Amino acid sequence: MKRALRFRLNGKLFEIFEREEMVALDWIRREQGLTGTKEGCREGDCGACMVLLGERIQTKSADAEVRWRSALSCLLALGELDGRHVVTIEGIGARGVTPVMAAMLDEGASQCGFCSPGFVVSLTAYLLRGGALTEEGAIRAVEGNLCRCTGYGSIKRAGARLVERFGNLPEALPQRLEELSRAGVIPAEIAVLMSDIPEPAGSVASNVPAGGEDALTIGGGTDFFVRNPDPEPQGTVAFVDRDPALRLISRDEQTIRVGASVSVQEFFESSIVRNLFPGIERYESQFASLPIRTRATLAGNITNASPIGDMTAILLALQTNVKIRTSTATRTLPLDSYFVSYRRTALEKAEQVESLLIPIPPKTGRAVFNFEKVAKRRNLDIASANSACLAIADTDRRVLEISLSAGGVGPVPMRLSKTEAYLRGKRVDRDIASRAAKLAGEECAPIDDVRGSATYRRTLLGRFIWAHLEQIFPELDLIKELLA
Repeated sequence: MKRALRFRLNGKLFEIFEREEMVALDWIRREQGLTGTKEGCREGDCGACMVLLGERIQTKSADAEVRWRSALSCLLALGELDGRHVVTIEGIGARGVTPVMAAMLDEGASQCGFCSPGFVVSLTAYLLRGGALTEEGAIRAVEGNLCRCTGYGSIKRAGARLVERFGNLPEALPQRLEELSRAGVIPAEIAVLMSDIPEPAGSVASNVPAGGEDALTIGGGTDFFVRNPDPEPQGTVAFVDRDPALRLISRDEQTIRVGASVSVQEFFESSIVRNLFPGIERYESQFASLPIRTRATLAGNITNASPIGDMTAILLALQTNVKIRTSTATRTLPLDSYFVSYRRTALEKAEQVESLLIPIPPKTGRAVFNFEKVAKRRNLDIASANSACLAIADTDRRVLEISLSAGGVGPVPMRLSKTEAYLRGKRVDRDIASRAAKLAGEECAPIDDVRGSATYRRTLLGRFIWAHLEQIFPELDLIKELLA
């Protein structure tokens, strides 16, 4: 649907009347002629279309903060630019070669040049974000960018050079922008504008899902725009990240509440989540790439209903409940009841996911979380099968409570309820682990496909059970026993 949009592109303020479901990449290239933003895979996998995206983020205080991040314009709706600031490679390099570009050139990190704009944008975003800069962080910042001809060693060296030069940037955004503009990382005139995000032309409230039957709801768009790379004109479009309440993670004595538009990255970076499930953050890198994690929402991941969704497996093991609403009512159901058949959920017409409710683990024992995944590639790939585990254990190697999930071994993501029941109250040893692994294989119903045979997936699931128990009771050295 066409509506009024107001946003800044590079140094210019635009007020346009355009289709909000249009892909931003197409408008940037075709309407504005900014072809430095490349069209590559159009699925968010290559990073060639990367842009900088600035927005106001509502915090717990009354004031909003400005946040800058890299974004894949092939997965970005034009309507999402309303009230935001977009900077393309042309905007970054408006005054000539920047230090980021120079580092790439000096280290021989660019050959054909097709991917180079995306790398420059991603590394520039890394310098903009604030916080301590590290070589590891620079590598992580470009993990969503692919290069087919140069080789990544030179790109890593370019990142290291930038970290060495800009390792002591001010934490406060205005001072950081001033220093980066003085160093030529971004033009001075854009640095000034970057602190002044424009007001949206449309009402923020009009972009909050109200449960209308004809509304197209877009969270991060990381699934929708892959399936609809050139979307047809729609009716009402609702962008769920326009509601600050849907972007918050909060807790009370019993429950963690995760808003529907909380991203995968925000979930793993949450101090609430990390404190209650120690070590859970180490699994973030197994979910897609950084630009996808900053956009993909947890609610979108479960509603996509893939049998092998990584976040779905994690949320199942955390015993998550789904709060669903219409414009007039709400209802709540367990996540393992949310999936009704292959790629179908219990959502009815005019219903939306409002939040995910995760129970806080009891303090009666030691809480241990673990996630296992096997894929063709270690990162950035869909799993052949996955599994997650949340256990409460005592000091006598006894399982007080446990929840186990499995993905890729049936038409829907599932809880392994029989295996859970078997393990509760057991003092774990090799025989118990072996029996639990066998039970898990009996609970699932995998199929043969290009990612693995049914027999292979059953075997994987059994190994996942051994791996979970190894994490809960590392003193048993169960993997060594399994391989003996």
